Amino acid sequence: MFFTRNNYVKRSYKTSSDEINKLKILKATRVSSSTPWENITELPFNSDEFSTAHPALSKDGKRLFFASDRPGSMTDGNNRLTSDIWYVTIDENGEFSEPVNVKSVNTIGNDLFPFISDNGDFYYSSTGHQGLGGLDVYVVQTNDKGMPGKEVINIGKPVNSSYDDFAFIIKDSLKTGYFSSNRKSGKGLDDIYSFKQTKDLKCVVDINGIVTNEENGELMPFATVTLFDKDNKKIKSIVVGEDAAYSFVLECGQNYSIRAQKEDFSIAEEFVQTPKVSTTLEQPLAVAKAVEDKVVDIKVGDDLNDILDLNMIYFDFDKHNIRYDAEIELQKVLAFMNAYPNSIIDIRSHTDSRATDGYNIKLSDRRAKSTRAYLIMKGIKANRLTARGYGEYQLVNECSNGVDCTEEQHQLNRRSEFIIMKLK
Repeated sequence: MFFTRNNYVKRSYKTSSDEINKLKILKATRVSSSTPWENITELPFNSDEFSTAHPALSKDGKRLFFASDRPGSMTDGNNRLTSDIWYVTIDENGEFSEPVNVKSVNTIGNDLFPFISDNGDFYYSSTGHQGLGGLDVYVVQTNDKGMPGKEVINIGKPVNSSYDDFAFIIKDSLKTGYFSSNRKSGKGLDDIYSFKQTKDLKCVVDINGIVTNEENGELMPFATVTLFDKDNKKIKSIVVGEDAAYSFVLECGQNYSIRAQKEDFSIAEEFVQTPKVSTTLEQPLAVAKAVEDKVVDIKVGDDLNDILDLNMIYFDFDKHNIRYDAEIELQKVLAFMNAYPNSIIDIRSHTDSRATDGYNIKLSDRRAKSTRAYLIMKGIKANRLTARGYGEYQLVNECSNGVDCTEEQHQLNRRSEFIIMKLK
């Protein structure tokens, strides 16, 4: 048996150089279940100067995982060592290798309490991810060598909470287990809880936020919030309550948009690209005054990018298709043209300086025409839209032919403008 004990061995209480009593892993053996544990000895990689704790054996017994803030662990924002997950291998003679840092799971927070289930799932608790609060329990699948990978999943509620949740163990065949938590429902500080697993775990992202008035920050109760997938298909729609709060559960590594609507206000829409690890995201939504109120001083020659506070419509390198994030901005142009049914807009598309001048003229023309086609597809009459490409002749920065620029600098030149040619 491997177990954790404070640095108190054979009635000898020891501290580190800064007078802290650290943790150590010890080993004990016994002949049978009816005999006492004997031969209690320290493992050779312990130290009086740092903690070594929370041992967890692999299924084959050849690898011992543990938590430690030993030298080589990651450091926090104050350059202090935090607790990392480490492992040693155990050979046929019971000898231990030098400790190895499990870099795939460690963070700048504290990573503690490793556990390997019979299915080979690697569970541990961490403060280094954006979880529900305090220590949260995470799971990672192990590879064919028994090592945890990088796809970290927050196992979510009800095991995880806004408090510390840790020391998770599970019997896969029974789908039952235990964990510890200091949540308020307990009887002491750290209490033990049992659970039964009711469904398979998957990587999900909890996203929530509130709907407010963009102008004054006031809550906007009873606004409608709608979730769309990457193809702009509606997934779910809710009406927020008095607290103006919404929440959705999203899949990891996917693209979504979230739209808030309120009578007499223009639509607020945000593009969300979820990470590939389970986490919780905050996404506030601020609805603005209606288009008619927003464009009091509008005149012919103005660019809708400035009037409607559009995020610039960008294009990928050497492509003219409408990107998903651009669709969200084009919805605002669409709302303007519906509010002003006699308006005419000239779409002007621009490229960066890469490729030849002639090619860029043709590419920008295709981009302008694809933007026009998108708006026509959404119901705008064709005679209300003109479109033209200007190639690389109106760059917004110094990135002309032969100038070494970053991809971000080049992207600033791959843009569209929406010039008002007629209002009434």
